[in-house]
Amino acid sequence: MKPNDIITLTAFLSALTQLDEPLPNNIQVQLNEISKALIDNPDNIGNLDAIAESYPFLDKIYQTELAKLENIGERNKGLPPLPLPTEPTRELTNAAINTFSNHNSVSAAKQVVKPNLLQRLRDFIHWQVND
Repeated sequence: MKPNDIITLTAFLSALTQLDEPLPNNIQVQLNEISKALIDNPDNIGNLDAIAESYPFLDKIYQTELAKLENIGERNKGLPPLPLPTEPTRELTNAAINTFSNHNSVSAAKQVVKPNLLQRLRDFIHWQVND
């Protein structure tokens, strides 16, 4: 999985946990398809950016979460950039599969994606950038 895909997936899962209503059916179907693709190939996160953009309530939160994660590297502008992790954690992939395969990914995200997982992923990304 590409480093940006790890950030995208983390931001997307975090955004889902913050929604109050289930996703529209067409978006849920797309996430169900991504879960199948992730099972076959953990590097295939689909086009989560486009999915988020197609649903304004999700996109607003997703963009905020994405900016938080991307700004980790911005704080160290004077230093040469270090590579982000290229290997996804199995826990992140499993959380995505379990969330996206559910008929209600918002509800599933709130159960599957615990705050400590998101914090550990943020810390991991931050550590890779600052190491």
